[in-house]
Amino acid sequence: NPNPNPNPNPNNDNSFFLPTFLKRLYDPEIKTVFLTGCGGGFDFVHSMLLYPELKRLGKKIIIGSYSFGNPRDIDGPKTETIHFDYYPKNKKSIPIIVKKVCAESIGPTRYAPEIHVCGFLDQQYPEDAPHSMYAYYARHFSTNSLMGLWEKIFKENEVDGLVLFDGGTDSLIIGNEEGVGDPIEDAVSICAAAKMNLINGVKLKFSCLIVVGFGVDNFNGVTDHASFQAIAQLTTQGAFYGACSLEPQTTPTLFYSNCLNFIYEHQTFRSVVSGVILASIKGSYGTIIPPTLENRVTTTQGVYIWPLMSILWAFDPQKIFQRSLICNWIHNCATVDEAKSIFIKNRRQLVANGKIIKNQPNTRL
Repeated sequence: NPNPNPNPNPNNDNSFFLPTFLKRLYDPEIKTVFLTGCGGGFDFVHSMLLYPELKRLGKKIIIGSYSFGNPRDIDGPKTETIHFDYYPKNKKSIPIIVKKVCAESIGPTRYAPEIHVCGFLDQQYPEDAPHSMYAYYARHFSTNSLMGLWEKIFKENEVDGLVLFDGGTDSLIIGNEEGVGDPIEDAVSICAAAKMNLINGVKLKFSCLIVVGFGVDNFNGVTDHASFQAIAQLTTQGAFYGACSLEPQTTPTLFYSNCLNFIYEHQTFRSVVSGVILASIKGSYGTIIPPTLENRVTTTQGVYIWPLMSILWAFDPQKIFQRSLICNWIHNCATVDEAKSIFIKNRRQLVANGKIIKNQPNTRL
C-alpha cells in the first residue's frame, strides 16, 4: 500500500511529513476545538500559534485560560459570571469563580491577558466579533473540579477536540526527577484530559498536549536530560504526535507575535516564556536578554535561548497520564490542598527511599 496513512481530509495537505496532531485536527468530523492552557501563566496565549490554522480549517474555537490571573479581578457590563460549584465527596461545596470575558471587560492594568486576547481576535476577525473566553485561575482546581468545569463547557459548546498548550516541558515529567518544576497545575490538566471521555455525554474525538519553549523550565530545575528522556520514552509508548518548527515570517508566528504586542500595549506584565519563544523563532542563540524582557531579566542573569524552543511537540495526554507518578498521585484528590499534600508526601517518600533520579548535566553548548 503506497499510502498506509492517508490524510483524513483530502481537501488539505496530503504530505507524508504532516505531523500526526495536524492530521488528526484536519479531520472534518472534528467541528469544535477547545484551546486551553495546561499549567497557568501565558500557556493559553501560546495556543494563538495554532489559532489561525484552526480558523483556516473552519473549526469553531472555544478558549479557556487556566491562567494565573484571578477572574475576581475582571468585571464590566458584558462580563458573564459562570456559576460553578464543585461538590467533593463528603465535603461542603466549593464555589469556584469562572467568568466569560470579552474585549469590553475591565481588568487589572498589570495582568489581564484574557481580555486583551479577545480584543486582538476582534481586530483580526471582525466578522466574528465579539470574541469571548472562559477565564479561570489555575491554582483553584483539582482534577475533578476542572473536569466538572470542562464538562459544562464541552456540553454547552459541543466540543469534540481538545488541545492543551504548555510553555516548557514540566508537563512531561514523571515526578521522580530531582527537578520537577511547578508541576501541580500541569498534572491536574493532564489528568482531566486523560479522563474526560469517561464522562457521560462528552465525546472527544481527539485530544493532545502541545509543548513549546523546550528548555525554559531549566530555571525551575527541569533538566534537558529529563525532557529528552520523556520525549524518547513517550515515543516508544506511541504517545508522540509529531513536531513542527516555527519559522519567522509565517502566519502562525506573526499572529502570535502580533497578539503579544497587542497584549503588551494594554498591560504591564511581560511573559518570560513568550519572550524566549519569540527570540528562538527569530534565530537568537545563547544567553541574552530578549527586548521584551529587559525589565524582568537582569543583565547579569540573562536567559538561555536555543532553537529547540521554537518547536511545537505534540503528545497523547492519556499516555502522559499513565507514565506520570504525579498524575497517579493526585488524580483522585478532592481539593487543591489535598493534591499538594499528597504530592509533597510522595516526593518525601521517594527521597527517603533513595528513588529520586539525580539531575544529569545539560547538553547545551
